[in-house]
Amino acid sequence: MFTVGVAELSGGGPLLIAGQPSVSLHASPVAPRVQLDVRLIDVAPDGSRQLITRGTLVLEGPAADASVTIPTYGNLWQAPADHALRLEITNIDSPYLAPSRVPSVTQITEVRLDLPIR
Repeated sequence: MFTVGVAELSGGGPLLIAGQPSVSLHASPVAPRVQLDVRLIDVAPDGSRQLITRGTLVLEGPAADASVTIPTYGNLWQAPADHALRLEITNIDSPYLAPSRVPSVTQITEVRLDLPIR
């Protein structure tokens, strides 16, 4: 999980996310099937959260390192300057998606969030 203030990203003002954010990362799984889920969340100063978008990618085949990009659903979202954006990377996004039935551990490195902003 990574959280950053909107004002820090925008130089002090609100941030208009317009389009399809994506998350690029390097995954080192130990299982032959791994589900990677990403969620981008708007966090208000009072701690309340609103989901901006999410995405899922399944890696199948022999367990091997992979550099991947996980697209999310497109959205139009105005994030106020006093809010924060939180990126969550997990292997469970229940009840939205059924969790993988294959136990797994995945090391995640080299994470990059690409935000289409206006």
